[in-house]
Amino acid sequence: MTCSQADGGCPFIAGAEKRIPITFEDPKISDNTAQESQVYAERSLQIASEMFYVFSKIKK
Repeated sequence: MTCSQADGGCPFIAGAEKRIPITFEDPKISDNTAQESQVYAERSLQIASEMFYVFSKIKK
């Protein structure tokens, strides 16, 4: 899980069995605006939803 800029800067994760890059637009673009709280809440919900989906697909 990375912001949209970090995926390219961190292409290898030592010890990871799989790498599933899921990028998100950094909500900091809304800092100090009237939409800041809404944008952060939306991004949080997006991250939670996508992580739930990924983890629901992991076989034990």
